[in-house]
Amino acid sequence: MKLYFLGISGTFMGNLAQIARALGHDVIGCDNKVYPPMSDELSSRGINFFQGYEEKNFVDADVYVIGNAISKENNLLKEILRLEKKVISGPEWLYENVLSNKKIIAVSGTHGKTTVTSMIAHALVKNNFDPNYLIAGIPKTLEKSWNISNEEVFIIEADEYDTCYFDKRPKFFHYRPNTLLINNIEFDHADIYESIEMIETNFIELIRTMPSNSKVLINEKKVSKSFINILSNQKFDTTIKHLYLDAPNIHEENKLLAAHAVEGLIPKDVVLKCLDHYKGVKRRFETIFEDESFKLIDDFAHHPTAIEETIKIAEKQTSKLILIVELGSNSMKKGIHDKRLLNIFKKQDVYTINASSSQVKIFSEHAKELTHDHIAEICSKGKEKKTILMCGNRNFQGFQKLIFDELIK
Repeated sequence: MKLYFLGISGTFMGNLAQIARALGHDVIGCDNKVYPPMSDELSSRGINFFQGYEEKNFVDADVYVIGNAISKENNLLKEILRLEKKVISGPEWLYENVLSNKKIIAVSGTHGKTTVTSMIAHALVKNNFDPNYLIAGIPKTLEKSWNISNEEVFIIEADEYDTCYFDKRPKFFHYRPNTLLINNIEFDHADIYESIEMIETNFIELIRTMPSNSKVLINEKKVSKSFINILSNQKFDTTIKHLYLDAPNIHEENKLLAAHAVEGLIPKDVVLKCLDHYKGVKRRFETIFEDESFKLIDDFAHHPTAIEETIKIAEKQTSKLILIVELGSNSMKKGIHDKRLLNIFKKQDVYTINASSSQVKIFSEHAKELTHDHIAEICSKGKEKKTILMCGNRNFQGFQKLIFDELIK
């Protein structure tokens, strides 16, 4: 079957396209920009792709798989719909063609999905399993971000963001997990959710749709009491287990969550021991430069809670921290987290990227909007070793490369 993926450069859609190719499908795709490492991975699998969504990039296919970044105003999609071609969302295609006959371990939550998913996959691989998995990131201890095998278990991130333009349900509704791990629930995705209660309602509905004899693992201290109360006052066909984790930091907590997720497959102590050798995921507290004077760290944190956790780790390693935060997520852009960010910024030497004019004013006493003129200031040597921590889920508008280039001079 010939499949055309719209939005192929995203981590989910790009990995899904590679899974489809591994299953024997003829796969092509397009995106606004397809760049390394995804462009290299797609090419290595024999997947051709176009840059841009112009009508000229239309190619006849049996099915068009639509990513959630594609709007109905997309020119290529308009042509596909005009020709009355079959369209399907990425999550729906995944369930129909792969997940429907697997035992699903789904990792959900506002933060930490990619890390915990990759930890679970790492633990299984290191204990001689050949698990199926799809990770929305690049794990450092696995050969690739996805795997397809004949084994029953499939590990996947269960994202609460919407599915695509014609299906506004969260992606995770399509996965029907046998084991659902809820790491945390906080307010985010302000472009589609009005309140945390709306997000919690979707989690409740997800649990309601899970198969009989499935189980839900909840990181008790990372969800609201009201959410717990709702769960306790309703009947479900699933087993709900509340996890009370005693961990000194977020990394150790994630290890415990991974161990609970594979309970019955691998003993807890074996999981924890093999995760001592886990090297993480790219863009998760990743050191991209270090010498005697500087350390440059790249982190995907784009929510105040995740930023705070990342700062805690960094502060244990340095006495001089410079924090650079990109306000790139929809919630950040809308100013939803401004009060919490302001409290974080009061304690740090801070620069922002992509702050609105009103945010620049709000943060003015504690943060500077980063410009090219600040690069030399940030990269100037001092008596103490500097750690430059860059947090955000976009590309830092090229500033990370400028800082890196200045440091290696």
